[in-house]
Amino acid sequence: MNATVCRAVIIDDETWIREGLSEHINWEMLGIDLVQVFQDGLEAIRYMEDHPVDILLSDIRMPNMTGLELVARLREMENDKRLLSNTKVIFLSGYGDFKYAQEALRLGAVDYLLKPSDVEEIEVALQKAKMICTKEAVQPDKPALEPKVSEEPSSYLIKKALQMMAARFTEDLHLHQIAEELFVTSNYLSRLFRQETGKSFSDYLSHLRIEKACELLGSSTLKIYQIGEAVGYPNPRYFSEWFQKQMGMSPGDYRSRRA
Repeated sequence: MNATVCRAVIIDDETWIREGLSEHINWEMLGIDLVQVFQDGLEAIRYMEDHPVDILLSDIRMPNMTGLELVARLREMENDKRLLSNTKVIFLSGYGDFKYAQEALRLGAVDYLLKPSDVEEIEVALQKAKMICTKEAVQPDKPALEPKVSEEPSSYLIKKALQMMAARFTEDLHLHQIAEELFVTSNYLSRLFRQETGKSFSDYLSHLRIEKACELLGSSTLKIYQIGEAVGYPNPRYFSEWFQKQMGMSPGDYRSRRA
């Protein structure tokens, strides 16, 4: 058995996978202590608040909290001395969508494996995670060997959300669409959005649209209904009522004052 023992947990909502990973991986030979197994990300978060772990082997799609959201939560809490900020994460997923892998790696995952994965393949990923943990423990003052995210994951998620909104604010855009594409829940994204921008999703979307509407009214020769369509309001009456509510005057009056 290896001299240095790392602590690990498994998170997967499928019983047979949890049992299979627990029983068939040679944890002792790897020098890894499997301390807990969870069926839910929320359960794991509660445990890790008081019991830091070195390695997290987690599914991506789970009820209540996705694996990606789980890791984002951990990184958000990395200043809490009760948590290890350098927990190494290996994701297992039945979804071959490359976007999941991109997001996982962006959150600092050591590896991303597609189900079903061979035991040998998982053990290689665990060995890699343990090697990084061991080297960081021996050389605590040196930079981490794996690339770090330049920002807090929560900030990264919001930055991505804002980029998507800026590119698509002319569409019939809703919070749940952005949340799905970022692989987090609507409630989680809504909370982060308000926390980091000071606005709700809908208020920020209105802000983008009103800025563009004002710009077009002042600098273009487009008809008012065309400007409404250009900022996501194809119904001319609704656009005028919305603009009046936002600016305290009609689109026509605004254009006249800017002339």
